[in-house]
Amino acid sequence: MKRIFFGFIKLIFFLFIVAAITLFATPIGHDVRVTLAEMILSSQHRDLAKYTMLPKEELDKLLHDIQNPDYENSVVLEEDVAKKDNAIEDTNFENKDLVVRLEHIKKRYSATYFYEGVVLEVSNPLNVKLISSGIKDHGEQIFLTSKRAGSLASINASGFVDEGGHGNGGTLTGVAIEDGEIKNQYPTEKGFVAGITDKGQMITGKYSANELLSLGVKYAAGFKPQLIVNGKKMVEGDGGWGIGPRTAIGQKEDGTIIMVVIDGRQPSRSIGATIKEVQDIMYEHGAVNAMCMDGGSSSSMYFNGENITIPSSRNNIPRYLPNIWAVVPKEGQKLTVYVDGEKKGNESLKY
Repeated sequence: MKRIFFGFIKLIFFLFIVAAITLFATPIGHDVRVTLAEMILSSQHRDLAKYTMLPKEELDKLLHDIQNPDYENSVVLEEDVAKKDNAIEDTNFENKDLVVRLEHIKKRYSATYFYEGVVLEVSNPLNVKLISSGIKDHGEQIFLTSKRAGSLASINASGFVDEGGHGNGGTLTGVAIEDGEIKNQYPTEKGFVAGITDKGQMITGKYSANELLSLGVKYAAGFKPQLIVNGKKMVEGDGGWGIGPRTAIGQKEDGTIIMVVIDGRQPSRSIGATIKEVQDIMYEHGAVNAMCMDGGSSSSMYFNGENITIPSSRNNIPRYLPNIWAVVPKEGQKLTVYVDGEKKGNESLKY
């Protein structure tokens, strides 16, 4: 018995030495530590990145790249928007029907790298609205905001101040506009943002709230990075944010809004996705403009009366959010819903 015990200890020690050599003396090990550092630096726990044992200069560069991604404004401010050759602006969505398509997706790269998520397509962009928490100075869980708004489907939107991972969602970060009203504190301060105009056109890039209002934007929420602008992919490499839960919003050339949520940080079910993988999902679904929204523990999708994704927050309980992107059908509007290609009867809709 003693021989078996010491043999086991030797095996553990040997495996530890092999793992240490792999992590700290091979290119593969360095790449693993970089990915871990990116995941930490893009979260609210940046001080833990030092435990990846990467040089401070490398950590500083990784953080700089995360905070300052490349971008292009999808609409040039100096131009008259009405004169732009844009098919979306030429379409009148005011009296159009609404078709909503929900698709569950799965991807497995290896035994340790896989994810699950959902893609939602909304045919009429005028049905997509930013809805803020109804509680003063406090966030609201996605299902509460959605039910109050009469939303068929929703995703989380803006980031928020979250020191120590215990934020109440009451202090949003970045640009936010709801029904033409500026919600962020500094209307002239530029930030990465996705907005939808009163004609149904999505605008992405780096704008101030005042600039967006001058472009006719009615709803907007800020986060980063930009994924696609005017049909051009913006992400290089894996995107520099590591692997994790993701939320994104985009638009096709015909005006259809695309919402993507990828679950993550769940080793038995869904590890998460890179920024590039979210970009590729958007691109493959036809997005010509797309932007990431807040990810991590905030990533959530609500659909037809229930939460259909599993957030990575403690006990998988949906977090308190400052606002959501909501799909709100209009009274009297013809609505058709498909789930994984199957048409759903109106009697099954609970919004």
